[in-house]
Amino acid sequence: MLLKVKTFFSLTYRIFLALTLTGFGALVFLTLASKELSTNTQILTSISLVAVLFSLPGIINTLADEYNPKKKLYKLSCKCPNCRHLIEMDMKED
Repeated sequence: MLLKVKTFFSLTYRIFLALTLTGFGALVFLTLASKELSTNTQILTSISLVAVLFSLPGIINTLADEYNPKKKLYKLSCKCPNCRHLIEMDMKED
């Protein structure tokens, strides 16, 4: 039952997101294609603000990665040439 509810809301969210992005793209296209609308500063300002809101999660993610970089962990293993003992080392990226 819970899986069906999750699937329904996931599908509804995806459809809403697709319709919102399609509508925004149509609004931008019509605004840039029309001479009357392209001179209206209020419409252009609102389009700019909506575009910034759409890109805000990506900006936040980029800033979070800059301040808290994920360091890679490398595992190194080789055999000693003299005694053939296996040497294992863990190295972290700086």
